Order: sequence, then C-alpha cells, then structure tokens
Amino acid sequence: MAPKDIEHQTALILNCLFKDEPKSSARTYKKSAKLVYPQGNAGLVSDGVEDDDSFDPVIIADQLRNIADQYNKDVLQPLMDQFVGQAQAAAGDQLAAMFSQTVDTLSKNWVSQGGDVRQEMCALKAATALGLYARKKCPELTASVRNAMAQFLNTHLAGWIVHQGGWGQVAAE
Repeated sequence: MAPKDIEHQTALILNCLFKDEPKSSARTYKKSAKLVYPQGNAGLVSDGVEDDDSFDPVIIADQLRNIADQYNKDVLQPLMDQFVGQAQAAAGDQLAAMFSQTVDTLSKNWVSQGGDVRQEMCALKAATALGLYARKKCPELTASVRNAMAQFLNTHLAGWIVHQGGWGQVAAE
C-alpha cells in the first residue's frame, strides 16, 4: 500500500471520526457494509495484507473512538487540558507542533503505565484521545485540530500503518 493511499485513507477516517456520531451509531454497522465514496479514487488498491473489505472508515473511526475511550483520562486529563488552553491561542503551524509534542508526552506516559503495548499504538491512542478531547472542549478549533492530527498521523505513523497491513489491520489490534 503506497503512502499516498494511507494519507487518503487517513483523511477518510478523520472525516468519520470528527463528524458528530449519527443517531444510529457506527457501532451498528456490519463488517460487510459497503460504503460509497464520492471521491474519484473510491477503489483504494492495497498491495499489503489488507483485503478490499477490511477498509471501512466508519468502522475504523469507531474502533479509534473505542481505544480513545479506554485511555486513562484521570492521569492524562491535565496534559490534555493544558493543550486545549494553549491551542486556543496558537496559530495553525504552532498548533500542529503542540499537538505532536503533547501526543509524544501522552504516549510515553501510556507506555510507562502499560509497557506491553507498542509505542506506535500508544501514539495512535494518544493522538485519537487528544484530537477528540480537543474537538469536544473547543469545537471552534475542530478543523485546526483535525489538520494537526492528520499531519501527525501521516508524518509519524504512516510507515508503521503500511507495515502493519493498513488501517484495517491496525484498527483491529
């Protein structure tokens, strides 16, 4: 799977992740549900382990929501609150750098708590938890936070996601 495909898939997943959950939650989607994408390149091609049916951005976004919910907010809440406070005064480039630094701190905290989870998965959990928390606390920053999250995922985790076999494999872990 080419990095551009991962970037495209990441954009689709973040679109689903940052949308308000519909009344019939994504959790009700069946694995066999087919989604129609309005983009021109709807048929993403994989050369990895992931088959055509394993990429569903709605299901993957829901799985990311679930892992973010599991994140220990009692320990990490102060760091996320600090990020939100600083993000409100930051410009776009500064926000992306702050997002990345906060995710690094959160994921190191996670690794020190659990130790049995790969650092990349901790970074993914931290990025998801921070992005959703910032969206909830500062809805006016949703677009900026989403862009910062996409930049972080595409810069720091895209290679790992490809190596794992794609988003479908990563989200299933």
